[in-house]
Amino acid sequence: MSDLATVPYVQTVLAEQDAYRAAPPSAFPRAVRSIAKPVSFLTNRLIPGEVIEAVIRSADWAASGSIRKAALDHDFTDLAACDEAASEVRRWALGYAVTGGGAAGALGAVGLALDVPATIALALRTARLTGLCYGFGGDSEAERVHILDILQLAGANSRAEKDDAIARLASERGDFTPEDWRKIVRLTGQTTGSVAATRRVAATLGVNLSARKVAQIAPVIGAAVGAGVNAAFQNDVATAARFAYRARWIEVNENIVEGRIGSS
Repeated sequence: MSDLATVPYVQTVLAEQDAYRAAPPSAFPRAVRSIAKPVSFLTNRLIPGEVIEAVIRSADWAASGSIRKAALDHDFTDLAACDEAASEVRRWALGYAVTGGGAAGALGAVGLALDVPATIALALRTARLTGLCYGFGGDSEAERVHILDILQLAGANSRAEKDDAIARLASERGDFTPEDWRKIVRLTGQTTGSVAATRRVAATLGVNLSARKVAQIAPVIGAAVGAGVNAAFQNDVATAARFAYRARWIEVNENIVEGRIGSS
C-alpha cells in the first residue's frame, strides 16, 4: 500500500468526498416547485412510487450494449484515470438527458409517459457505467443493490435520507471482496434480494422526480424546463455514483475507509 493520503491528487479526492458528505441534498426539486406553482398540487403524486418500481423492474439498465468503451479503456489502478473516465460517462449521460428531456417537455403531460422510463433507465446505466470506470462491474446481487442505493442517494429528499443512503452504501462495501475489483461481466436481470432496494428507491424517486418534473406540464415552459430537469437529475446520479465508487476504489486499493487509514 502506498502512502496515498500524502499524494496531492488523492488529498483533493478525499476533500471532495468529505464535501459531498457534508453538502445538503440537491435543491433543484424545490426550485422547480416554485417555477411550477400553477400545477404544484400534482407534486408528490404525479409519479407514484409504484410506477418507478415497475420501471426499475422492466428497464434494460444493465444491458451490455450500454457499456461505453471510455468506461473500460484506461488503467484501473490510476484513480485520476478512473475519475476522467467517470467524467466522460457523466458528459454522455447529460447529453442524452438534455435531448430526451426537451422532447418530452414539449409534449407536456403526454411526454411524461415516455420520459420517466427513459430517465430511470439512463440513471441506472449511468450508475452502472460509473462503477465500471472504477473497475467494479460484477454481476452479484450485492452489486445490483449497491447501484439501486446510489439512486437512493442521488434522489434523497432530505438531509436524513441522504445520511441514511451514505451509511447504507458504506455498510454495503463490507459485502464485497477485493476480488470484486476489475471483475467486469455482464450484469443481467433482477433477483429477489434486490426487491427491497427497488421498493426503497422507488418511494424516494417517486417524490423526487414528481417535484422535478411537475414543471414539464406547466404551460409554455415545459420544453425548456424538461431539458434542465433531466440534466440536473442525471448530474445528481453521476455525482452520487462517483462518490460511492471512489469510496470503494480507495478502500480496496489503499485501505482508506471513509477518509481514514484502515487498521488492516
